[in-house]
Amino acid sequence: MLETTGAETVIASDDDVKSIVGGDRVVDFASYLRQVQPPVQVDGTLGLLCIEDVISHERKRTLARRNITSADRSEWPDVTLDGAGHPGDRHVFIGPTKAKVRQMKLRQLIFANPRDPSASCKHFSLSPDGNLLAVSFRGSDILVWRIFDGLLVQRLHHQGHMEPVLFLEFSPNNHSLVTGSEDATAIIWNIRDDHALLRLRLEGHRGAVRRVVYAPHGALIATISDGDESVKIWNASTGACLHSFDVEQNVWQVAFSLDGSRVYINIHDSYLIYDTQTYTPIAEVRHDNCEMSVSQQGDRIITGSRDDRVKIWSATTGKKLLTINYPRKLSYPVAFSPDGAEVLAACDAGKTAVTFDSWTGQLHHVHELSMVLNHASYSAHGDYVALEESRGSLCICDAKSGVFLARFEQLGDEGHRRDGPRFVLSGQNLVVALARPMSSSPGARSIPQGLLLMYTANLRMGDDQVKSARREQKPCI
Repeated sequence: MLETTGAETVIASDDDVKSIVGGDRVVDFASYLRQVQPPVQVDGTLGLLCIEDVISHERKRTLARRNITSADRSEWPDVTLDGAGHPGDRHVFIGPTKAKVRQMKLRQLIFANPRDPSASCKHFSLSPDGNLLAVSFRGSDILVWRIFDGLLVQRLHHQGHMEPVLFLEFSPNNHSLVTGSEDATAIIWNIRDDHALLRLRLEGHRGAVRRVVYAPHGALIATISDGDESVKIWNASTGACLHSFDVEQNVWQVAFSLDGSRVYINIHDSYLIYDTQTYTPIAEVRHDNCEMSVSQQGDRIITGSRDDRVKIWSATTGKKLLTINYPRKLSYPVAFSPDGAEVLAACDAGKTAVTFDSWTGQLHHVHELSMVLNHASYSAHGDYVALEESRGSLCICDAKSGVFLARFEQLGDEGHRRDGPRFVLSGQNLVVALARPMSSSPGARSIPQGLLLMYTANLRMGDDQVKSARREQKPCI
């Protein structure tokens, strides 16, 4: 590093060195550094090794070296470099508080339909193992990318949908994908060979299939159709329609319990809980004009409504367990943390996101925003929470301490919460759907609307302030 920078002294922490080396066993560290050439910030005769720049630098090297191997061809016969995620840079603001931020450059991947780069994104889904990203761009094709290197590994279209795809979801085993379309059908795909395994023709549905959901065990699929007043349950292996729940109201959401034994159906003023073995009703949760979220443990439901109330219910009996008390009005979106210990709700009047103990209702943190909360997403292990505002800016906070970590600006207006930002399984990357044209960095050309960006962010960048805040329990301000 001294040879290439002109600095007389270079300072690096043990964590910096570990991040450079990764899992490699290095004997000659000097030769290794000459090969890797990590970036160094030089101030006079002093050089500082910046871990964020190291990560960005290594990401750039990885993407520059990407190619298609014989192993890739064996697993993905249709893999191609054409349409691979396009690398770029984006500025993010990090700091101990929003008032004391510094600008940092992070790497990003831009995903677009190579046949129509201006096509907007309708929906995207991440595979449960965090390796794949599937996207529909308001057309009938579904594109699948490999996340770690951005290669386009599949385009699903053979004997597929006749109209645009509205919703898609990976199977729990990562091997197949179910899609719902304006053509009133749902299709289960083998994502490895572009083969439609099953076509679920939704007799009785009167419109487009706008939501398709796998049960966690993968054996069942639920579908919702526009203009219909029913939810249909399907055998994911045979395509047989097992049952139709006629609820006599338009259905907003549907979800399965962790073991697949119950299905939760959200209509205008309530949640209906049904047994998926006998198809008999179990309970009805009444909460006007609400949205819900089911805990990952499958034991509780949280509902948020415009009536100021956030409530927590038993997912097995429908019994109300807790009403959150807060001096200002609370609303949706609502969410459980991955371990179920915390819940998050929006406070539109205060332009904040507020977290509470999910069992006692005790206040945890108040995250102050510039606009009302549009979407909230926890990382897989609950370390971080992403808070998307109504105008498209995005804040990342440490979930345990509430400390502010980073802010992304001008990601575009998001008209709905269905496809808000999502963490990839590792918790180090984010996937975001754009809703309007934007510029990737100051002075750069505009990126068309609807494209997806994957931000490769080492969210440990705020470790010192996080440790301090966890000791002091300092809120995100």
